[in-house]
Amino acid sequence: MALWKARWFPLRRLIVLSWLLLSVPLCAQEGLLYRMQLWMRGEPQPVETRFRLQSTAGTRSHNKVQKPRMGGWRLEADRTQGTPYSQVMLLGRAERLLYLAGPSPQTRPEPILLRFGTRSLPVWSLEIPRGVHASTVLVEIGPKLLALCDFSARFEHGDVARIELHLEGLDSTARLAPAEAGTSLLSTLQSLAREAQQGAETSVTVR
Repeated sequence: MALWKARWFPLRRLIVLSWLLLSVPLCAQEGLLYRMQLWMRGEPQPVETRFRLQSTAGTRSHNKVQKPRMGGWRLEADRTQGTPYSQVMLLGRAERLLYLAGPSPQTRPEPILLRFGTRSLPVWSLEIPRGVHASTVLVEIGPKLLALCDFSARFEHGDVARIELHLEGLDSTARLAPAEAGTSLLSTLQSLAREAQQGAETSVTVR
C-alpha cells in the first residue's frame, strides 16, 4: 500500500498540473493581432499573413551612465495561415507601417470608441500628407499609448497596387510600451509623400 501511494501522489500532481495548463485560455498571450494583405499590380488575389505584435525590452549599454532606452517590437507570423513563403516579405513591409507610441503632432483624438471583445478603445486619427492615397485609424490601447488599428493605401506606380493592414484582435496589452521605432508609419507616409511629389513633377515635365 505504501508503494502504491508513493507512485500515485506524483501522478496525481501531474494530472492536476496538466488540467491547470489546459484550463488557461489561449487568449492569455500578450500582443496585438494583425492581418495584412498586399495586392501586386495586375494580380486579382492578394498575398496575406496574420501576425502578432509584442513588445521587447530595451537594451542596456555598457556605459557607466545608463540612459533610458525604449524597447522594440517583435512580429510573429502565424505560419498556419496566409500565403506560403510570403511571411518574411510581408512582415518586412508591416514593420514600416505600424505605430506603437504616444500621441504625436500628426495625431488627434476623435469622439469615437471601437469595441474589441470586452474592451472599448478610444479612436485617434492620423494626418495623411498631401498626395498620399491612404487612410489610417489609431486606437488608444493604454494611457497615452496609441497603436495602429487600420491602414489602407493604393499606389499609382510600382509593383505594389494596394496594401491593407488591420487590427483583428488584442490579447493582454499590459506589457505593451512605446517602441523605439514606434512611429515608423509617420516616416513611411513622409517618404510616400516625397515619391508622390516627384512623380507629379516628372509627369509635368514629360507633358
